[in-house]
Amino acid sequence: MRFRALTLAALSLAAQVLCAAWDVGEPVVTYWGGPGFPGAMKLSDTWLEQLKEGGFNTVWATTTNELALAAKHGMRVIYKPGWLNGGADIGKPEVRESLRAKIDAVRGFSSLYIYELTDEPSAKSFAKVARVKDFIHECDPDHAAWVNLLPIYANNRQLGIEGNIVAAYWEHVRLFGEVFRPEFITYDHYQFNWDKDGPDYMRNLGIIRQRAASLGVPFFNGVQSCTFDPPKNLASPPAPRSVGPNELRFLVYTTAAHGAQGIYYFVYALKGFGGSIATTDGKTGENYEALKTLNREFIALSRELRPLKFVGAYMQGVVGPGTTPWCEQALLTITPETPRRALKADGLYADTTLVTRFDAPDGRTRLVVVNMDYTKERTIHVKAPAPLERFDALKGEWSPVGSAETDLALPKGGGFLLRFAESSPR
Repeated sequence: MRFRALTLAALSLAAQVLCAAWDVGEPVVTYWGGPGFPGAMKLSDTWLEQLKEGGFNTVWATTTNELALAAKHGMRVIYKPGWLNGGADIGKPEVRESLRAKIDAVRGFSSLYIYELTDEPSAKSFAKVARVKDFIHECDPDHAAWVNLLPIYANNRQLGIEGNIVAAYWEHVRLFGEVFRPEFITYDHYQFNWDKDGPDYMRNLGIIRQRAASLGVPFFNGVQSCTFDPPKNLASPPAPRSVGPNELRFLVYTTAAHGAQGIYYFVYALKGFGGSIATTDGKTGENYEALKTLNREFIALSRELRPLKFVGAYMQGVVGPGTTPWCEQALLTITPETPRRALKADGLYADTTLVTRFDAPDGRTRLVVVNMDYTKERTIHVKAPAPLERFDALKGEWSPVGSAETDLALPKGGGFLLRFAESSPR
């Protein structure tokens, strides 16, 4: 038993060094439940062409044939074959030998990006899943391991942590970083219910962003794109509704504004889930058409913000749980000014502006301005301490505003990335 413990400890130490080869690369746009996903439709040329046109750059696969097909289309793969199990007993020689042979057979595929291990584990299983991850990295140091975390509305049993639920969630996420030692953090949060919006979307986003920053790793946000019957044994909202292009724009821009390097939609196309991005026979609608633009904007914005230092997120208007009221750190004066007020029972951030601040070594601070009200367009006037430039996310180009102030016509749930045209006092 002592030899086994020492062996696993040595593997863990080696994996911490070897897995440094993986890098997130281009910001990730993917899905949960769709072509190539376990139990869903098989990947095909038709599905891959549709996904690529829709602005997706990462897909799922369960077979080597799907890995090869994805490579042909230049897509990265989240790989989840039936033999890959985050709960495997990696201490058994026969399990290790079998797993090593299977990893050796796929690690050379150019499309392979991430191994998916498990979804929403309890903190009590972090150590076991970490041992599987460490062995994978011993066999293949070039690809990361995906473990999707629970949302903040999970209960104590699901989290594996007792006590106040917010404090328990913080501890759950902290332990994940300490025990699992991820290359990136991914989680999901579905707040759009039939009668109201859940109150904790922004708090959950802030907790994950902060923990990822403390670990020096990127994070992905899993967002709602359908309606479904919530399973009683999983962490789910009480009555999830269908969402439209405006809610999707809100999700994309709030995610990008916090510096996320990945977003995934639940779901793309899967039997039993209504209002999805596509149907299981490949028909698409307005959400798919909206994502053609939004996904490309997300990639461009996240790429621009990746090397910068996140300073803070500030709300003018509604201040919900876990959010920071407007202050001088936001560096902007916005008119008309929306009075500060608490989040109401409907969960809507009516007439509210989010500004996130990113500082750069050259002093040219970036500010993401987002209309948190996805029910209506809003025009605001912003004034900064230095002349401004605005980023065109579809062209990937900066253009001068011409002064330190400008009007911004904000779409429903959408926004803009600004930067100072010159170094400015902070």
